[in-house]
Amino acid sequence: MKYAFLFLIGSLSIVSCKQQALENAGGAAADTSLDTVFEDIDITKAKELMEKQPSLVLVDVRTPEEIAAGKIGNALEIDYSAPDFAQKISELDKNTPYLVYCAAGGRSKSAMEQMKQSGFTHVYNLTDGYNGWAQSGQTR
Repeated sequence: MKYAFLFLIGSLSIVSCKQQALENAGGAAADTSLDTVFEDIDITKAKELMEKQPSLVLVDVRTPEEIAAGKIGNALEIDYSAPDFAQKISELDKNTPYLVYCAAGGRSKSAMEQMKQSGFTHVYNLTDGYNGWAQSGQTR
C-alpha cells in the first residue's frame, strides 16, 4: 500500500511537470511568434504599407472635434479617450493589420499597446500622427 501511494504521488508529479513544461513552451512560442507585428512607423513607411497591403485598416483614435479638421482616408474613428474605447476595439478582427494614428503619436502608441494586450497580431503606430501627415502634404 505504501509503495502504491508513493507511485501515485510520483506519477502525478511527472504529469504535472510535463503539463507545466507544455504550457511554458506554448507561452514562449506565442510571445516570439513571427506572425505578430507591433511597430512604430513614420509617414514614408505608412504610405508604403497602405499601397502594399490593401487589407490594412486605418484607425483614427483622436476626438471627434480633432477629426472634424480632417482625417486620413476612410479611417475608422474610435476615440481613445472615450469610455467605450476598449469595447469598440474588442469588436475588431484581431488578425487584420491596423495602422493606428492620433494627432502626434502618443495616444496611438497607447492604443497599439492596448491592442497588443488584447490579442491583435499586426498593429502599426504612425509616430508623426495626423499632424505630421497633413504637414507632409499627403493626400490620402
